[in-house]
Amino acid sequence: MIDQLKQIFTSSEIEYIRNTTIKDRYHPVKRLLQSRSRFGREDRVIFNTEIALRHIVEHHRSWLMSLKPRLLNIDDYSTSSGALGEIRALGYLLQTGILVNPIDKAGPDFRLFEGEEKAFVEVHSRQSNPDEAEALENLYDKTLRNIDSNSQAYQRWYVMEHGTVPLGRPKIGETITENAISKLASIKETEHQMSSDETSILWLDFQDETWDLLDTIDRVLPLKTHNNAFYSGELWYAFYGWKGAPIYEAFRWDMLLGDVVKMRHQGRFRQETKLDAVVVSFSRDTIILENPYSRKPLKPWLWKRLVVLPRFNFEMSYTNWPAVNLRQRIELEQEKLIALSSIAL
Repeated sequence: MIDQLKQIFTSSEIEYIRNTTIKDRYHPVKRLLQSRSRFGREDRVIFNTEIALRHIVEHHRSWLMSLKPRLLNIDDYSTSSGALGEIRALGYLLQTGILVNPIDKAGPDFRLFEGEEKAFVEVHSRQSNPDEAEALENLYDKTLRNIDSNSQAYQRWYVMEHGTVPLGRPKIGETITENAISKLASIKETEHQMSSDETSILWLDFQDETWDLLDTIDRVLPLKTHNNAFYSGELWYAFYGWKGAPIYEAFRWDMLLGDVVKMRHQGRFRQETKLDAVVVSFSRDTIILENPYSRKPLKPWLWKRLVVLPRFNFEMSYTNWPAVNLRQRIELEQEKLIALSSIAL
């Protein structure tokens, strides 16, 4: 990884990043300079970013260098986090063999093309809720100050426990899952970077350190179970949910514990939208959620490339390719969720 970064930064700039302090997380670039786990999530993110950089240096070095001020930003870690999300997205796309150009002017981040055909990609690296990030930063700052003040006397062990909700605390009367669904559905909701005429894809990068505990593929399922309790998949509901859909949070039929509430808004794909598909980039998996109601769906030339995206997980994706039956699949999932809710009630 360090060899790839040396093609972007000088030795003094790398040292500048190494000397950054922990805020709500490590500086996103500093995190790439050191591996603290063996074959864990951190190593996967480093590997994914390294391979992406190799392809970008070869094909789009000038674009990469234009991101340097954002990568070096130490005041707001979300700035460098967003830049790394764009790097991984472009690197992943280049690895498919697709022709892709970054777009400098206002609008989507990348244009994909083959002959006269084209599509657009807008990248979003979701950041932690500002209040949650501030609370974590205060916790780390207080703990590190305690360690520094006692380091000369003797060594101590410090155990910290802090509950955090990266997407923000729910409102009164709202569950954590319900809040998460709403926040995810509203990403880039103004859609000014998306095209009314050409296929538009939203690329969601969840490889930032913020999502260490939430980087699980089952969030794209409509329903999942843990310790005999039912939970709704936040990403599935955010795009395929409907107003009135039952949302489960730690619900157990046998004990009537947990919550079952009704979704208060339509999922993103059930609204009037320019969005035709979402790519969700986890550290271990790449998922595609396609809009079954789209008027400008992904075309065969694009699918030919997307199915070879790094870490693409076809069985967990929701696509119209190759059978063109996604709408029926979503309707079957909807029937199942409604039937389960009738038992719960």
